[in-house]
Amino acid sequence: MSQEETESRITELEIQLAHMETIVSDLSDMVKSQWDRIDVLERQNKLMSSDIKRMTDFLRTAPEDDAPPPHY
Repeated sequence: MSQEETESRITELEIQLAHMETIVSDLSDMVKSQWDRIDVLERQNKLMSSDIKRMTDFLRTAPEDDAPPPHY
């Protein structure tokens, strides 16, 4: 291989590497964004689960449990 061919190949590899670095950076940003969104959704899920549990517990109480105390 001549010096010119070698330099041309190195230049092409550097261009490809630069594109790959950009792609990796973009993918990393997307993964970070998705993890942030997953964290938000997990927190919302926990809150909704807690609300549903409280509502279920409330609905399971017997009407007698809500009766006023005897001194009324």
